[in-house]
Parts: sequence; structure tokens; C-alpha cells
Amino acid sequence: DVDDGNVVYTILTAAATSSDGNYDTKDAADVSVTNVDNDTAGITVSVISGDTTEAGAGTATFTVVLDTEPTSDVTIDLTSSDTGEGTVGVSSVVFTAVTWSTSQTVTVTGVDDWLDDGDIVYTIQTAAATSVDLVYAGEDAADVQVTNVDDDTAGIAVSAISGDTTEDLGTAQFTVVLETKPTSDVTIGISSSNTGEGTVSTGSLTFTSGDWDTARTVTVTGVNDDIDDGDVVYTIITAAAVSVDGNYDTMNASDVPVRNVDNDTAGITVSVISGDTTEGLGEATFTVVLETEPTSDVVIGLTSSAPDEGTVGAASVTFTPVNWSVLQTVTVTGVNDFVI
Repeated sequence: DVDDGNVVYTILTAAATSSDGNYDTKDAADVSVTNVDNDTAGITVSVISGDTTEAGAGTATFTVVLDTEPTSDVTIDLTSSDTGEGTVGVSSVVFTAVTWSTSQTVTVTGVDDWLDDGDIVYTIQTAAATSVDLVYAGEDAADVQVTNVDDDTAGIAVSAISGDTTEDLGTAQFTVVLETKPTSDVTIGISSSNTGEGTVSTGSLTFTSGDWDTARTVTVTGVNDDIDDGDVVYTIITAAAVSVDGNYDTMNASDVPVRNVDNDTAGITVSVISGDTTEGLGEATFTVVLETEPTSDVVIGLTSSAPDEGTVGAASVTFTPVNWSVLQTVTVTGVNDFVI
């Protein structure tokens, strides 16, 4: 089983032994013979058993075996061309004159790189053999091509809002995080569709290849508008991402709907009269004011139920979206009816 080439050997004819003196000790010619070798030194490497995978660090295997018996140990180093995609289970395999014909199994394990980079082909490199056996020294076996199946899909995860905002400046939160590692910074603009109902704590979020998997919290704060407009739904807008990474550039994450709970109830507050009127034209006053901001002018007519006893100083009071919270004073004047 040794690749030792064609070997010449000799069939020895010993000196004859006989009582015949003519033959005794006569030595015939030896016979030279060539044994033709049928062994060729080589290293057989099988194909890979399948793909490696990023998911669950999926493995695949191949085998290595010598084709002939070596006269000395044979060592073959093994390395991965891309340890970010796959690693090899052993750094070398060694064959001896005893184990040369036993296949050695090499396990290759996929590596999860968290990048949406598709299926990547890499190589398990078999280095040139080292051995004192000159037939095997420098023998370079075939490398093994492997495919690592990707399990990553670029995406932007946006959580639901934690609750409602309120016009009492009540807050709510949501989070944003990338689903895969980007190759370049990813920036996402954040804005409110209605800053009269709610505002955001930041105008943008930036994720790097170092912190892409750290969720960022965005705080939304309700705004008090003084209008009895009921609970208003508005939207926190996540703009299309900006990045040199083509997987993330222009990716548009889900917007976040939010409800701002109203704390206003429309009403008109009229104070008590400051006192009595008198027939000596004595006056008294009261005030009128709105309890919430109107969306248009509010006119309130004023009349006396007994103009022969008292008159009102104005026929009406008008409130606008500007002066709605300003008290308006109404004067009531007593009338002398000359009746005892």
C-alpha cells in the first residue's frame, strides 16, 4: 500500500548441494524481477455533506483520507476562508502508517453574523501536507466549498404605544430597534402628525453596527389645547430610513397611532351678582367667561326680565378664540319706578 514506485528484487539461486561432484556447490545465476507498483500517493477529500446555516449554528461535514500508506506521519492543516461565516472543528488532521486508510471526519459550523447578506459561499482550505515522507510532503488536497445559509432579514421593529397621552401633559412610550446588523449607520426621522395634540422626545434615531440591537425609547407627550374637541387620535410618523446600507436605505417602518385624551368640557361660567341695585340708579355687576376655547366666536345675549326695575349695560357679550378666557363684566343699573 506504499507508493514506492516499481521495485526491482532478486530471486536468489543458492549453490547446489549434491554428492555429484560435478554439481555440488555449483551456483546458478540469480533472477532479477521488477514488481510493478499500483499505488499512487494522494489525499482524497469528499464533498461537503450539505450547507451550514446561521440558524442554530447548523453544521455540515466532509472526510479526508490518504490514498496510500505513508512512511511517516502526514499532517494537513485546515482553515476557513471566512470565519465570520463558518468555522472548522479541528485545525489539522494527522495520518500515520497505521491510520492512513481511516477516513477522518471534519465538522464545519455556520456562524450567525446578524447581517442580511444572503447565502455566502466560503472555503475550507486544506493546506499542503507536511511529512518526512517525500511522496506526501507538499501534497495539496482539494479545498472544500461550503455555503452558509443566511437567516437574517433586514427590518425595523416598532412597538405599540404604551397607552394614551393626555392633555394634562401625560406621556406614553414606544420603542424602535433594528432586526439585523447594518453595514452603515441607519437614521430614522421621528415626528408628530399633530403637534397641537402630542409631541415627541426626539426628532430622529440613529442606529450603528455597534448598537443596532438596543431598543430606543421614544416618549410622546400630550398637549393641552383648551378646546373641548374630545379625544383626538394622531400619528407619530417614522420617516423612511436613511443609510448607505442598501438593505435599510428608504425602508419605512410602521407609524404609531396615539390618542390624546381631552380634559376640556365646554361651559359658560357666570358669577353671582356683586350686590343689589337701587332705584337711585345704584349698580351691581357680574362676570361671564367661557370654560374652554371656542373654535369660532360665541355671542351671549343679555336682557332684563324687568326693565322697569333694572337694565343691563350691554345687549350681549362676545367671546373669540383669543379672549375666551378673559372675564367680561356686565353692569346692571337699578331703575326708579316712583312707585311706593
